[in-house]
Amino acid sequence: MGAGYGQFCPVAKATEVFATRWTPLVLRELMSGERTFNDIHRGVPLMSRALLAERLRQLEENGLLERRGRPDGTGHDYVLTRAGDALRPIVDQLGRWGLVHGRDRLAPAENDPLVLMWGLRRRVDRAALPPRRVTVRFEFSALPANRTRMRLWWLVLERRDVDVCRKDPGFPVDVTVAGRIDALVQVYLGHKTWPEVAGRALKIDGEREVTRSLASWLRLDQVIGRDLPVVPLTAS
Repeated sequence: MGAGYGQFCPVAKATEVFATRWTPLVLRELMSGERTFNDIHRGVPLMSRALLAERLRQLEENGLLERRGRPDGTGHDYVLTRAGDALRPIVDQLGRWGLVHGRDRLAPAENDPLVLMWGLRRRVDRAALPPRRVTVRFEFSALPANRTRMRLWWLVLERRDVDVCRKDPGFPVDVTVAGRIDALVQVYLGHKTWPEVAGRALKIDGEREVTRSLASWLRLDQVIGRDLPVVPLTAS
């Protein structure tokens, strides 16, 4: 009978492909626009690279994604097929369910700064950014015990791209966000508003114009349900 459920039920057949461990999160990354192995892995940092490679292979075998060679011959990208993209509403609704009904299941140990920063990178409204580069430094406190060395991060904002840096990129810092990581996670999830934490659990220092616009650029000033950790419903 193999690894399946041994049933002809459509729910059984769908979950044989979709509901294996880590697969929904891998699909989340692909639906968020990530195309390279390394970028997908940054969104699921606790997943081993070997298991990620296996899940990507399984998704390809099941017709949910395809590998496309790059024109410059430097490797390949992973791209959802029509069948894979058809799962987008399911992943979106899982996110919405978790946002509302999974709120009480959040644990301090799950406040992963890499996952948060990678999510902020995707959320940036690049069209709203000024024509110049803006560098934001994050100084997190109240980190999980196994992530205390990950307190410093930099977000380099440019209209053409947004970079997340673990080491100082060497650019002048325009604004610093310092404070409890759980406060920013709560804003990211929509459980708290930016005004509730800015100047309180989070201290925001820097250029006045940048400080004033930061929440808007990161889309942290919108209401609950705006764009879940997947992608906004309208676009990515």
